[in-house]
Amino acid sequence: MLQDYPKKALLKDGFSCTLRPMISDDLEGLYRFFVSLPEKDLRYLRDDPTDRRLVEKWCRQINYDKVLPILAEHEDRILANATLHRQTSGWGKHVGEMRVTIATEVRQRGLGSRMVEELSNLARAAGLDKLCARAIASQTDAIKVFEKNGFSLVATLKNFVKDVHQDEYQDIAMLVKDLSQE
Repeated sequence: MLQDYPKKALLKDGFSCTLRPMISDDLEGLYRFFVSLPEKDLRYLRDDPTDRRLVEKWCRQINYDKVLPILAEHEDRILANATLHRQTSGWGKHVGEMRVTIATEVRQRGLGSRMVEELSNLARAAGLDKLCARAIASQTDAIKVFEKNGFSLVATLKNFVKDVHQDEYQDIAMLVKDLSQE
C-alpha cells in the first residue's frame, strides 16, 4: 500500500508537490506547518498542534495501522497534512475517519481534493467500507471538497464544537463516503 510513495501530485494550476507518509524525522517541518496556520484554522482542530510536545508524540509514536498520516510537501516544506484514522478491532473496524489540513497559500488549487482522493484510495486498499469526515458547518469550502469527492452530508450537529478562544459554539457537519458502492 505504501510502496507507491513518494509520488508526485500535479494540481489544477500546474503546481507540483510530493505526497508521502509522515516519518519520525518530520517533527520540525510538521511543527512549522501547524504553527504557520491562521488562528481561525486552529480553533476547531481536535488537538492543539501548536503544542510541540503533541507533535513530538505524533512523530515518535507512528502506527500506520491506526493513523496513517500523508503529507504534501514542496521544496522541503509541508503544505498539507491528511490523516486516516482507523480502529483495529470492534464494531468500527470497517470505518475510517479522515482529517485534512491545508496551508493557506495553497488552498483553492485542488490540493484538498487531491488529499481526500489519496486517503480514499488508501482506505479502499486497506479494506475499509466507509469513511467519515467532520467539518465546521460554516466551512463551506471544506464541505464542498468532501462532497466533490463522494462524501454526503448525513447530519449537522447543532452547537456541537466549542471555539476554545472565544467560548462560542459552532455546528459541525458530518459527512460519509460509502466505499463499498464504488
